Amino acid sequence: MIDHKLRSVLVGASLAALVAATPAVAGTAADVPADEEAQPGEIIVTAQKREQRLQDVPISLAVVSGNTLADRSIQSFEQLAPLIPNLMISKSVASNLISLRGIGSGTGSPSLDQSVVLFIDGIYAGNARQFVAPFLDIERLEVLRGPQGALVGRNTSAGAINIVTRKPGKEFGGYVNADYNFLYDGPTLEGGVDVPLSESFAIRAVGKYADLGGYIHNVTVGKDQPSRREISGRITAVLDSGPVRMTAKYEHADVKGEGSPVQPVAPAAGQYFDYIKDSRLLTGPEFDNLKSDNAALQFDVDLGGPTLVLISGYSAFNQVQRVDADFYARDLSFSDFDQKFEQLSQEIRLVSEAGQTIEYVLGAYYSEADLLEQRTTATLFAPASSSYRSFDQDSRVYSIYGQLTYNLGDRFKVNGSLRYTNERKQAVYRRYTGAQAATDRIGTLAATIIDELQEGRVDPALSLQFTPNSDAMFYLSYGKGSKSGGFQGAISNAAPFSFQFAPERSESYEVGTKLTLPGIGYVNLAAFHTTYKGLQVSVALPSPDGLTAPFFTGNAPEARVIGAEAELFLRPVNGFEINGSLAWLPTAKYIGFTNGPCYVGQTPNGTQPGSCNLDGVRLGYASKYSGSFTFTYIQPAGSDLEVRASLSPIFQGPSIREFSADPQLHQDSWLKLDARIALAQADGNWELALVGRNLTNRRTLGFGSSGGLANTFLSPTARLNVIDPPRAISVQARYRF
Repeated sequence: MIDHKLRSVLVGASLAALVAATPAVAGTAADVPADEEAQPGEIIVTAQKREQRLQDVPISLAVVSGNTLADRSIQSFEQLAPLIPNLMISKSVASNLISLRGIGSGTGSPSLDQSVVLFIDGIYAGNARQFVAPFLDIERLEVLRGPQGALVGRNTSAGAINIVTRKPGKEFGGYVNADYNFLYDGPTLEGGVDVPLSESFAIRAVGKYADLGGYIHNVTVGKDQPSRREISGRITAVLDSGPVRMTAKYEHADVKGEGSPVQPVAPAAGQYFDYIKDSRLLTGPEFDNLKSDNAALQFDVDLGGPTLVLISGYSAFNQVQRVDADFYARDLSFSDFDQKFEQLSQEIRLVSEAGQTIEYVLGAYYSEADLLEQRTTATLFAPASSSYRSFDQDSRVYSIYGQLTYNLGDRFKVNGSLRYTNERKQAVYRRYTGAQAATDRIGTLAATIIDELQEGRVDPALSLQFTPNSDAMFYLSYGKGSKSGGFQGAISNAAPFSFQFAPERSESYEVGTKLTLPGIGYVNLAAFHTTYKGLQVSVALPSPDGLTAPFFTGNAPEARVIGAEAELFLRPVNGFEINGSLAWLPTAKYIGFTNGPCYVGQTPNGTQPGSCNLDGVRLGYASKYSGSFTFTYIQPAGSDLEVRASLSPIFQGPSIREFSADPQLHQDSWLKLDARIALAQADGNWELALVGRNLTNRRTLGFGSSGGLANTFLSPTARLNVIDPPRAISVQARYRF
């Protein structure tokens, strides 16, 4: 367990610093140097743990600004993902599915480490439930594609998402945003204020409230589901006193949801892929509630050239969820998916001054985390059965890392990075059965598994950069990534011989160019070839009796992804902008996976009894092509007003929305259109807007799985689906002061 005294010290220190004094995070955006003219669309990022221009970073990198999130009324990662080609995030039964370039951790145990890791102001967040926290006052969001283990952080075998929140301004001011969504029949209110208390000390306080209905009508209970109510707030303080900057941050979020987006689809039994479901629970409504707390304390110390950065982080959440486990109107079963999580982390790094012949980043990281996962399953038909499982995992991680950059004159640059990570996990699993196991979480102890793993991993990276002139940069990179092994979690069929699964390793080659078009914008291109060894695959496997479909995680021998990506920003004339992103993924397949999982109804043909041969089969959630564009036009309307209009086509190629290649979970290619029109004061003080999302009203599948009880009692061909939202219209009002 985490030392609660240590936790109290960290949280207390952060709160005290908020009241008394506290830093500017090393992840804030920097101004363009005064002696250089800012180019259209120029962006500062911190993908390599120092402030750099996007055009100078040798990584396939997509950036979404906080203003874009607000403009498009994006409330969650599931809504964000279509804007980033090759990124897919879908809501499943127990957790979010996060996939990048066709690689993801699946929706098995919520305790699984993700292959795509979230960093919030530099604090590691590797649990899928940490992707549920609401977007609040974000400055920008950076998506780093491909293995990033050498410098960015552990477990980033497929990539990383870096969120940078806004910091206090030097002048008093604030904002109020109001949004009413007619599809969800509810408002979202957000506001914040900057309060400078002296020349060197300022506080920013922000808050958000949302009360949104659902987009699927549950005819059994007469409600639109899943509904969502959230209250969140953050206070950030910055003290800049010469050579030392301190930043303290504390935030709290309370998210309550009723109902589930999961529905069985079985046309032969009258269950269709639509926006109507008929599920219910005798115990009351389905719910999914999350409370989270995050605190960070950072010091940036100017050592007369190099900068010493110290970051202390605390992250915790408590999630309780109950679902109708048969997912339709019969009272056959219910399940709980509960988690309690706490993490403490400490990072120290030394960052050299930029522009030197030799630049460096040297750092060390330590974290400890405790996760308690509790699941129940109750079957209410004869013979009735009930089980309660607990999974308590304690983990300790330390790593050391460094990057050296050698500038060979003005044109050539060599970057070498290396990270060593040592991780230890201890887990205790218990399963109880009996009449009251699911409701009261007591019963007869049926199984106990105690396991431990400890592993050390080395992730290197090397890149070469060639800059023939100030408007072009070419790069070639090689890197390895890794992801720790783990345990099955609180699944119903855990057994000692299969409780532990192996680490995941990745090796990637990438070549790219970043081209600046003076006075117009930029075009960035990248091509990649990545191989995964021991790819962790998590799928729902039907039980022998056909009554359940518990998730199980194993390792595929190998997977390979090959493709290309493009990012562009163009302002060909004043008042007109094009912002676009494209991805092409011709190869994304399993290699040598001859004993993979079978989907429901598939005849086993694998090398082990009951398995299926997935060698050469395309990975799930891996569209061959995808893209997103936004065309924006701004027209003056009088002396101090302007009309802002944008049209955003988003498209994806076909894919299987599950990892075992189930043809019933095939999603055809699709095109959706978003649009926005606004009347605003030219200086940005106020704005009124009308926003439309998925104006083509295209029905698409976000997540799919085997039907579990629905296969037995509804139809053998039933599947569990999550349908994406239909057309949504909202109105927005903003005021800045």
